[in-house]
Amino acid sequence: MRFLGCLLTICLLLTQPVSAEDPPRAQVSKADIVRLLGRIFTEETVQDDLVRLGFKGPNLALATTQMRRIMTDPDVAGYIADQVLAFSADGTLPGQAGAQGSLWGVIDRGVGHLPMRDLRYYYLVEQTVLNAMPTRDCGLAVKERLSPARLSDATARAAARLNTPALKQYYRIQLDAARFGATRPPVTMPAARMEQIEAKIFDALLARLAGAKNETSMIRTFARLDQADNRSACTAGRLFIDTVMNMKGRDQHDALVLLSMP
Repeated sequence: MRFLGCLLTICLLLTQPVSAEDPPRAQVSKADIVRLLGRIFTEETVQDDLVRLGFKGPNLALATTQMRRIMTDPDVAGYIADQVLAFSADGTLPGQAGAQGSLWGVIDRGVGHLPMRDLRYYYLVEQTVLNAMPTRDCGLAVKERLSPARLSDATARAAARLNTPALKQYYRIQLDAARFGATRPPVTMPAARMEQIEAKIFDALLARLAGAKNETSMIRTFARLDQADNRSACTAGRLFIDTVMNMKGRDQHDALVLLSMP
C-alpha cells in the first residue's frame, strides 16, 4: 500500500548519515525503528488509506487490526528494521531491491514456506487480484512493469471486496507468510525439479491453447512477453495463473512454490 512506501522513506531518513553542515543526530538503533513501526500503524492515516482503497465496516476493522498486528510482530518488525539499517549502511538491501525490505518484501519471502492449503488459497486471492485489474495495469503487472505502490493498491482493493470470513482467512495466511519470511531463508528447489515443473506448466499451457483461435498469437505472446502489448500480456498472465491453479497434487504445490521464488 502507498503508506508502506512512505513508512520506509521515513525510516531511511532517520538512519541517513549527516553531513558536516548538519547538526549532530543521535544514532538510530534497531529498537528505535521497531518502536517507530509500532507507533506509525496506530495513526489515523492508516485507516484513511484503507478507506481510500475500499475497506469499510468489518473489513475495515480487520484490515486495520492486521496492519497493526503485522507491524508490531517482533520477528517481522525486527526483520524490516534490519533491512532499513542495512540500506542506510551501504545503499542496498541484501539480496533484494529497493523497497522489498518493507512489509510486502517479507511477505513475498515467506509465501513459499506456507503449507499447501494456505499456499493455494493465497494464490487464489492473487488470481482474483489479476482478474480484477484494469487491462493496462494487468498487462504491466504481468510484464513486471507495474510500480510496487500500484500493485499493492490493486491487491488491497481486491482484498477489500472479499467477504469478511474470506478476508480473515487471507490475513491469517498473510501474517504466517510474514513471520516465515522474517525467520526463514528464502525457499529453494533443486534445479532438476524446477526444470521438470516448468516443463509441466508449459505442456499444460499448450494443452489449454490447442485448437483455440488465438493459439498462434498466444504462443507468440508467451515467447516475447516483454514485447507484448498490455492486453495480450494480461490475457497471457490470466491464462498462466489459471493453468497453474488447475494443476493437481505435488505438481501444483511445486508450481506455486516456483512462483513464490525470487
